Amino acid sequence: MNFLKIFLTILGIVLVLGFFYFLTLLGPGKPVPPDLAYIDYEEESVQILAESEKLEAEFEDEAASGIITEESLQKLRRAIRLQEIYINQARILDQAPTDRLNKLQRRIQDIEAQHWAELVEDLEKQAKSAEDANDPVRAMAAYKEAYDLQSKINSEYNMSKYRDIRKPIYFDRQVKMIEAKPLYMESLEVEKAARKAVEDQQWELAQEKFEKAISLVTRMHSEYPSSGYTDIARLQRMDIDLASLRSTKMQEQIESVLKKAAEAEEAGDTLKASEAYGDAVALQRDLNRLFPKSMHASEEKATLYEKKKNDAYSWQYGKEIIDRLADLDKALVKGDIALVSELTSGLIRKYDQFRSDFPKSEILGEDIGLRLRYISFMIRDIERVNKIVNENLKQISDGDSYEMFKTEIPQEFFSLIMQENPSRYSNPQHPVDSVTYDEVKRFCTRLSWLLARNVELPTEEMFKRAAGSMRYADLNEISWNIINSDGLTHQIATKKPNDRGFYDLLGNVAEFIKNETDNAMVLTLGGSAQTSTDAMMEYAPVMMDPKQRNRMNGFRVVIHKAEEK
Repeated sequence: MNFLKIFLTILGIVLVLGFFYFLTLLGPGKPVPPDLAYIDYEEESVQILAESEKLEAEFEDEAASGIITEESLQKLRRAIRLQEIYINQARILDQAPTDRLNKLQRRIQDIEAQHWAELVEDLEKQAKSAEDANDPVRAMAAYKEAYDLQSKINSEYNMSKYRDIRKPIYFDRQVKMIEAKPLYMESLEVEKAARKAVEDQQWELAQEKFEKAISLVTRMHSEYPSSGYTDIARLQRMDIDLASLRSTKMQEQIESVLKKAAEAEEAGDTLKASEAYGDAVALQRDLNRLFPKSMHASEEKATLYEKKKNDAYSWQYGKEIIDRLADLDKALVKGDIALVSELTSGLIRKYDQFRSDFPKSEILGEDIGLRLRYISFMIRDIERVNKIVNENLKQISDGDSYEMFKTEIPQEFFSLIMQENPSRYSNPQHPVDSVTYDEVKRFCTRLSWLLARNVELPTEEMFKRAAGSMRYADLNEISWNIINSDGLTHQIATKKPNDRGFYDLLGNVAEFIKNETDNAMVLTLGGSAQTSTDAMMEYAPVMMDPKQRNRMNGFRVVIHKAEEK
């Protein structure tokens, strides 16, 4: 019973307290500011937008008269505030209201910033006028004030058309230019004095002036880095000039020892020349280390003097080999194989020793070693080579200093010289075919090594002169062509020679001629076993890739007489 009474008492208290709390909820509460009150889209928001548009229209009408009062501006400000309330409270997703708000804000910022922008423009004019009048103090004051006002516009009227982030940078740069100008002009005068001292060969004075000019320019770069007078290239040029002046004495020493080296070489004293070149190397390397910016510094020069040193020192040893090479050439021309064998063996040993003792010397190139070893390898075949050559050479015209092979080079002879045969129509007495231009040049080089005479391809003029007149020639009698060859090459000299005594200048295989241009392509002449007689008569050169192999291409050579070597 007591428990029930307690429970009912507590319940009654709770009900009373809940009633009074409910009454508090029905009261007015805290007042809500009118601008932030919820506006119904269907009724009040439309009215707010209309009021904003009305105020804007009234402002534009008053502005059209040319005079904008503070009262007019208040209308525009009120139109902007109403547009903001409309956007915040109407809850519209359309972009158009925001675009209108931005337009209104730009409009008022343009009006409010215009006054400051006009002041900035006027200050800029004052600054330029002061510069023209050589009044740097007034010019800097005007630029600094213009800087402050333009910064104010950029910060407070960031939607205005007068906002320009470049102008403060320009004004600051102009101030720095004015501040740096005296330093710049002084540096120009000092540099000019330095170059005048160089012209007058007053080296110490020139160094002093360049040092001062460099100091002024360096200071200008440090204190006024944003000024237009910053010129890194100019500073680098003066650094080079100063380093060059400081290294002048060492350069004069180098030139002196180079002169001694040249005189020693002319006198035939190669050891003395080598010592002088060694001194030049040491001086040049010291100069490079001490004055790396000098115009006289050069690793290439040091390398060149080192080479000259080695060449001079090795000359007396190299000259002995060169003299013996001349004896070898004479023995080859005479056909004295025993002497050729003796000289070649000795020269190979001397050459190898020379290359070991003087690896950097260029007096004796690698081609000399290659030639000596090739002659040694071919020593048993040299007589046979001479016999083949002598039997097949013919002069084109009286007085020529060279003779031409009467036939195309046969596979047998090519194999003898090159130790290989690339021909597809394999037959010892057929002309070699399918050779590249580079292989032909190597053949000429190797044959010239064995003959001690210059061997090369004929020029176009030589080839045509050897072909002679075709006026009364029967091409089927002197050439293998498409009519009589079955499209295949044939044994050399099986057709009649032409009126100059040469075989197969036309037909059988087209022949490489000497490339006398810088063109990457090469030419062949004469046509092949697959060429018509009409085309042969035209003597039209055919252009081709020098690396190409063609079973219808071969060659013959021209060999200069020994006395012309």
